[in-house]
Amino acid sequence: MKNIVTFFDMSLKRNWFSIILAIALGVLLCVMQESFGSNFNTAFREMKVAIIDQDKSALSKQLISYLKEEIGMQIDTGKSYEAYSNELLNRELSAIIEINKNLQNDLVAQRTIVPIQVTTINNYANEAFIKAYIEVYMESVEVLGATSGGDSKRFEILIEEMQAGHHGLELISASETMIERYTAGIGFKLTQGFYLNFIFYIGLIIGLMIVTDHVEGTLRRIQSTPMRPMEYILGIALYALIVGSISAVIYIGYLGFKQSDVGLPFWMVAYLLLVFVLIVIGISMICSFIVKTKVGVVFSIYGAGCMAAILGGAYFETNMAPEFMRSLAKIVPHYWYMECIRGMQERGSYNPMGALIILGLYALFFMLLGTVLFNKQLTTNE
Repeated sequence: MKNIVTFFDMSLKRNWFSIILAIALGVLLCVMQESFGSNFNTAFREMKVAIIDQDKSALSKQLISYLKEEIGMQIDTGKSYEAYSNELLNRELSAIIEINKNLQNDLVAQRTIVPIQVTTINNYANEAFIKAYIEVYMESVEVLGATSGGDSKRFEILIEEMQAGHHGLELISASETMIERYTAGIGFKLTQGFYLNFIFYIGLIIGLMIVTDHVEGTLRRIQSTPMRPMEYILGIALYALIVGSISAVIYIGYLGFKQSDVGLPFWMVAYLLLVFVLIVIGISMICSFIVKTKVGVVFSIYGAGCMAAILGGAYFETNMAPEFMRSLAKIVPHYWYMECIRGMQERGSYNPMGALIILGLYALFFMLLGTVLFNKQLTTNE
């Protein structure tokens, strides 16, 4: 234990500036969360949206009427998805809303409803607003679906009465709290995508430190002492984990102060942030024990981080990629990190334990592999 603390102390003294970088990263995450998650205003009410109604039911017509008459959106219908996509790309539309076929039938029959799709181009605030109002409308009519007893005709009568306010069941108004929940969730998801890249600064520090120890003969001197390789690994890992924790504490503290509902409990956010620090530590050790030059270590560590982030869907969902790319994405920890976040935010029945365990196993595997490579290097130097 004493030797682990010694290596930790040495690492911290050699890289004191990493504390400043950790604080800067924590502040940057807070700024990104605020920028991505809270940049919205009520001007969205006047935006123009296209609606593709594949259901053409009384429910879908009432939903369109609600968005147009009650919310005040400018609604365009009747064109193809391709035509609307071009208008969206040309910024002539703010969003495309796709109402799925059998929406009313599924709701009346109490079956699982396929979510209504909302497509925007980097307009996350408007997307959050639209989804919030659609969700509260659907929550209102789900009560009518249960009341109708599976009878579509009765459901249509009930929904007309609701629209007219004849039986006292009024539409739920989308509250500021609900809108903030959506935007906070979107901000968190985008911020975490960038975090998976930024946190590799710790990996660069560790990698350069290990290469320097190799070049200056520190690793050879360890062989003549009672210190064990695992103590060297754990000392450096403890240093990196504490430095990484500074950013995590600042970011989670900000979320707590703002009372942001990001779709995940704070303990899970803390676990994700810190377990990925361990993964970065393991990857960096592996690279530095294999590539023994400073330039090579920098390129290998940061290159691995950037490529894995892109492959694992840190910046975009992997369902947009070809089938073989979706399968390949599952081999990198970034995929399971973002899968946990998206699953918790978007799928009510999602169980995150699988992804959390897989991330823990990645961290353990990389750390053990780093230890094995370190032992091998010491043996080679003998």
